Amino acid sequence: MNRLNLRLLAAALAVSTLPAAAQPKPSVKAPATAVAAVAQPFKDVGLWYGVFGGTICSWLDAGDGVFLIDTGSSAADAKALRAEIAKTTKNKPVKWIAMTHLHADSNDGLASFFPTDATIFVNARASAVLVEFVGRQKGPAPNVIGVADRIVLVAGKLRLEIGAPPANAHTSSDLYVFDAVTRTAFVGDLVTPERCPMLSDPDSDIKGWLVALDRLEGLKPVGLVPSRGNPAANATPEIGRTRHYLTSLLQFLIDKKKQNAPEARVSGELAAEKIGEYCPRELSAVNALSVYRRMAPDGTTLPGSALPPKTAPK
Repeated sequence: MNRLNLRLLAAALAVSTLPAAAQPKPSVKAPATAVAAVAQPFKDVGLWYGVFGGTICSWLDAGDGVFLIDTGSSAADAKALRAEIAKTTKNKPVKWIAMTHLHADSNDGLASFFPTDATIFVNARASAVLVEFVGRQKGPAPNVIGVADRIVLVAGKLRLEIGAPPANAHTSSDLYVFDAVTRTAFVGDLVTPERCPMLSDPDSDIKGWLVALDRLEGLKPVGLVPSRGNPAANATPEIGRTRHYLTSLLQFLIDKKKQNAPEARVSGELAAEKIGEYCPRELSAVNALSVYRRMAPDGTTLPGSALPPKTAPK
């Protein structure tokens, strides 16, 4: 990858390295922001990515159409994204959309691409939600393909693997895209270089996330483009750093669960562990408690949707 482009994009991402809940709230409403930076990491290859709101969106030129990965954090961000796609691809239509997960900060811009007859790829576990959403839109209906394992898309210049982890990972709806031509993996929030991997989603699962990392590593990617964090020209060390953080956190939580440790002790003792090289103590505590509340002593984690409802106090 072009390291200059990576540095330009990294500078633009410096303002969006914390999740929305952890970012300071402005005293006045900020104006709608256009794209912060766009990079074309390979000369003469139709692949671009840029920052749109709180997320990185990527698009690839297939020749007669565009493959888009994620749709931006808002309608305003999606509008800026559409303008950049039109500019960089000479107004080619978006024919395919892949959603790396369904968090609003990555895909709240989807409706701004409607009406469309594009094909939308989503994790099969989230396909019913997307089909219901699509059904409420007016105009041409997009095709929805739920990916349960992995599929290959060959379209014009593109040779893509679109895959879903076999279990919950960062969320229950994670999806990745691997470009076999440039050996670039578009990983959503499964790997977030220089930014703490977040387990605050109620369906996140450390063991499932580690399996997802195995899948990514097996692709032998060279470049890596996350939804948040910084694009990396060397994917393997970044996958390894995420694996180290998750493995260390999992073992710590299993030990505490076997001791039946109260939550206050878990968060207190976690501070001394120094588990993640780029995870602030506060965010690691959020991660640890989110998982610990749903964890069995063997490290198996129940998804939040499977937990019994809390009894209201009398």
